[in-house]
Amino acid sequence: MRPARHLYGLLLASSTSILVSAQQDSLGCTTRSFGIPSWLVQDVTRTDGVLTFDLVNRATNYTASLACEGAGAAEVKAGLYNCTVVQTSSSSAGEELDAAVEFTADSTKGATYHIKQSWRCDDRGQVLTFTALGTSTAPSPSYSSPLLIRASLTSPVSITPVYNDGPLGHDSPGCTSRSTTSPAWVLSAIHFADEPGDGVNFIPLQNFMVVVVNTATGYEASCNLGRRGLDENGMATLGCNGYEFQSSSVGAYPVSTRAWFDAERYQMGVEQTWFCDDEDAAKPLQITASGNTTLSLTCRSVTSEITGLVNRYCSSTASTVSVPGTLVQDPVTLAPYALEDPVLTASDHCTLTSILHPRWTFSHLALVGEKQEEVYFEVILEVDNRGFQYPIAVNQGEEVQGAEGWYECVIGDDGDNGLPLFPYWCQFKYERETKTLEMKAKWACNDLDRENLVHFSGSSTGTLDSEFSCDTLADGLVWCTTEDPGYRFTVPITDVTW
Repeated sequence: MRPARHLYGLLLASSTSILVSAQQDSLGCTTRSFGIPSWLVQDVTRTDGVLTFDLVNRATNYTASLACEGAGAAEVKAGLYNCTVVQTSSSSAGEELDAAVEFTADSTKGATYHIKQSWRCDDRGQVLTFTALGTSTAPSPSYSSPLLIRASLTSPVSITPVYNDGPLGHDSPGCTSRSTTSPAWVLSAIHFADEPGDGVNFIPLQNFMVVVVNTATGYEASCNLGRRGLDENGMATLGCNGYEFQSSSVGAYPVSTRAWFDAERYQMGVEQTWFCDDEDAAKPLQITASGNTTLSLTCRSVTSEITGLVNRYCSSTASTVSVPGTLVQDPVTLAPYALEDPVLTASDHCTLTSILHPRWTFSHLALVGEKQEEVYFEVILEVDNRGFQYPIAVNQGEEVQGAEGWYECVIGDDGDNGLPLFPYWCQFKYERETKTLEMKAKWACNDLDRENLVHFSGSSTGTLDSEFSCDTLADGLVWCTTEDPGYRFTVPITDVTW
């Protein structure tokens, strides 16, 4: 009897929402305020002409109860109604809060909420004051779920955080109903190859390939056997990948696909976890289902001219194969609006590094020329995780007028890097006797908001703790570098402005 194939997937799916939620909640006030400034409007009531609601700041968990006089009438007049704070949570994070609710003459439209709030965070070694603005309209007058208000920051920097697209198909019409009542997949491009080899001169090779499409979301995964091979029972676990490997905007909830193939019985099974919020983005669902089918394959045998062994190649007799599924567990309700939320991490990238602990890392410093009259170095902003970004080359340019020993930077090609971690302008001075390098620089960050750059400027001074070794190149140029080619030094950036 074949073992159950979905136990591991069930455990994995059950823990996904818990793990992501815990990771996001563990981040502090500063990180969350930069990454996800926003509010939830909830528990809206209308009593005696007064509209009341609770407002939750998702960055700080500050909660306020507000009342809007005149906005709760049965036939409310079009206009803007100011709201007052009736009660707040014990948190001291909320300092200033302005709120208003607006109605139009169209009675089918929901209320529009206007929010402005300022708060302080001091969890990262310095006090930062945040000011955020946001507006959102309820889908209808009777809308009762929490309403998300995405905010733009005006302080300490002016940005509108980037939200994700979410997992493919999560908001497709009918996603929830199809997923919960009749989950299914369509298989195509089905191929199986079995090249036995002799285990000595030729390695046995088996491969199974299939494209799996979820009928509720349209999500497509390509699955194959790869180097895993078949086990002793002719079973294989497939590796499955979808578009999330080419996209940076999926968010914290990528679709997960697991599949298996039985080469003896030509059976295939699939288990997948996906997400839907087409009916209510405030109540996103995590759905896990599985299904299996017996494939009808046509095979041909070919004797290899190289090995002399008989290879088997099979493909499906049908261009597509439908696989009905069943839910592995009840759908799991995630946090409101979780599918498109920015993914927050404990690692500081360009913007937070520039504000909280700005530092340049210099490397490959070289003195060039017979009299070592020219200076060359490479530099990059020292961030927690710079990925595939590398230091930029800086050559000595024209001397700065009126500033003895200072030179303009000739900055190298950045390779059209979309998130640069180096200056776009700088001037430097190098004192040969003390081995001191000073640099004034300007740089910009767009890691939190791709549309609106945050510009920074600052100064740095650092001293090399390395001797130089000189070589004369083939063209006669003298090139002096640090004795350790990998030597680098990191210095703080001071007097930072933005």
